[in-house]
Amino acid sequence: MTQQAPSKPRRVDASMSLLNNLMAHPIDEGYAAAARTRPNQDGKSARSRYRYRAMLVAATVVLGFLLAVAAAQNYRAAPEAEKQRKELITRINQADTRLSDLRNRQSGLADEVRGLQASGLSNDSSGAALQQKLDDLELQTGAIAATGPGIKAVIDDAKNADAKEGRILDVDLQQLVNGLWTAGAEAISVNGHRITSLTAIRGAGSAITVDYSSLTPPYTVLAIGDTATMPARFAQSSGGQWVQYLVSNFDVRSTITTEDSLLVPADATIALRYAKVGPK
Repeated sequence: MTQQAPSKPRRVDASMSLLNNLMAHPIDEGYAAAARTRPNQDGKSARSRYRYRAMLVAATVVLGFLLAVAAAQNYRAAPEAEKQRKELITRINQADTRLSDLRNRQSGLADEVRGLQASGLSNDSSGAALQQKLDDLELQTGAIAATGPGIKAVIDDAKNADAKEGRILDVDLQQLVNGLWTAGAEAISVNGHRITSLTAIRGAGSAITVDYSSLTPPYTVLAIGDTATMPARFAQSSGGQWVQYLVSNFDVRSTITTEDSLLVPADATIALRYAKVGPK
């Protein structure tokens, strides 16, 4: 009986020879040989990466230079822009002052004409009656000042008002004035400007204009009328409810008081050119 040679001990991972081969040779021999025959490829890749980085650095430098030039130009232009802004504000203030002077002069001339007219009509009873009718018409149209008891309403922005909430807008003043008319007001002024059928209350940017004059808060509204009925009627009107809504929801400040004597100035831009008495 022939004795067989002892067999080689079996590796415990012999069944995993495929995995072992993959671990020992992760790259196929063909690929490894091809890579060894192209020794310059890595050099080309390195040069490409270098060119890309150089282009990136150059683009960054150019962009930074352009930003620096733009910043320098804006810095140099800022004083000139501020100077132009101040000059524009000065011109606007001068124009407002001239407009006020012209209106005062017009008002003085209108009073002079009215005095001459009254002196000419006071010679007889018919002229005096006609003068009384003219006075009534001028009072209704706002051509002459009005005095008497009434309501004084002061409305102002909220303390922490921003660009969207808490600021008084032109529509708010419109609602307030319309509510006073509904309550029985006979003559109304806003910050010294008489409100007539030809007066516009509008918004111009962040400002409110009345009779084409810019106003600043607080807004003081004077309304001549019956103090016994006007406050309650105003509170029940749509204008009064509008103001109360602003106070309750946007912290707008408002005070309304009754006064024994108010002066509502005339509208200097109105002149009564003719009057016609209707049929009795």
